[in-house]
Amino acid sequence: MEPTQETKFCQYYCQDLTSMTLPDTRKALRLRKIWWKWKRYAWYFRVLGPIKFFNRMSSSSPSKPTSANPSTKSSDASGSVTPVNLEPGELVEVRSVKEIFATLDRDGKLKGLRFTPEMSKYCGKKLRVYRRIKKIIIETTGEMRNMKSPTVLLEGSICDGSAHSGCERSCFLFWREEWLKMVPPENQQKS
Repeated sequence: MEPTQETKFCQYYCQDLTSMTLPDTRKALRLRKIWWKWKRYAWYFRVLGPIKFFNRMSSSSPSKPTSANPSTKSSDASGSVTPVNLEPGELVEVRSVKEIFATLDRDGKLKGLRFTPEMSKYCGKKLRVYRRIKKIIIETTGEMRNMKSPTVLLEGSICDGSAHSGCERSCFLFWREEWLKMVPPENQQKS
């Protein structure tokens, strides 16, 4: 049985969103991408400082994660590490903005996922893992794709759209496991 239009695409399928919204008729629409890029660079400059910012922007290769790589849950005597593999209900702490920036490449991404300004308000906070993301639908094509790297959703971490012209879509924020650190069981409080 071939899937119907209703079962094939999710609620946020790009063509559906296009048909139920009005086009943006502002003349400066072409300049918006340039403006967002400059805003992002200004944010990086503020957080990293001038020296680290210019070192990051002048390097030709993407930056590697720092030695404070949280993608380990434990290590044994041989030095091998076990991936975090966060599961729903586990308590994690979001790393600081500086720690997260150390994992990003020149485009502000880690393994293709962008760290956005809306995410910085959660830095330093303890949140529970809501679920692991294994598959998503690409809205522009409706194609189901598998995630290449461990990605999770955290309870209560929703994009407020403040850095995206006040977008009110309230999307879940995607988090790479490298941006999170496990909270030891003895430090967990009932929440």
